[in-house]
Amino acid sequence: MSGLRETKKAATRAQIARAAARLALDQGAEGLTVAAVSEAAGVSARTFHNYFAAMDEALREFLVTRVADLIGRLRQAPAEATLFEAVEWVLITGLWETGDDDNALDSFATLFRLSDVLHTLQGAAAWGQLDEQLRPLFEKLANRTSHLSPFESRVAVKVAVTIAQTALESYYALPAPRDPGEAEQLIRRAFDMVRLSDQGSAERP
Repeated sequence: MSGLRETKKAATRAQIARAAARLALDQGAEGLTVAAVSEAAGVSARTFHNYFAAMDEALREFLVTRVADLIGRLRQAPAEATLFEAVEWVLITGLWETGDDDNALDSFATLFRLSDVLHTLQGAAAWGQLDEQLRPLFEKLANRTSHLSPFESRVAVKVAVTIAQTALESYYALPAPRDPGEAEQLIRRAFDMVRLSDQGSAERP
């Protein structure tokens, strides 16, 4: 019974964190009240406080889960894929695995949009904790850049993440209902632009 109870508790915790993340994306920091999140999660305000002392804790819980999931997806990417190819593969594969609403919440872009909300809630103090929580994902991405210096690797990872973020934010800004095929095209176009720019630089005298 204790195992089942712990499983239910973990599910409730994840449910609350996910509801907080969705409200943060839809309404920003101003929409993040305990009453609103509790209603969205289908629990009481008392239950919310049983799991989280403050709203930022719920958002961080979701971020940690998303980072772990994205790392798992990166492990499944083709071993021979470059950094950009691996990120592109993760994004496109994820688009077709779940529905549109879930993808909006479970994307690279969400990590950074929620980071902005946390910054609004906590101010400058949020950045150190955010860096710590995102570091495992960045380190996993950096494994694909072993041929680069540490500085070049950091630049490459940030470029890859920015490309992903820009493509997905452009897609989710489109009116619903959205077609994941449009997102795939935007992602491929975004990464192709960087590859073309790199080739153009190499061809210059």
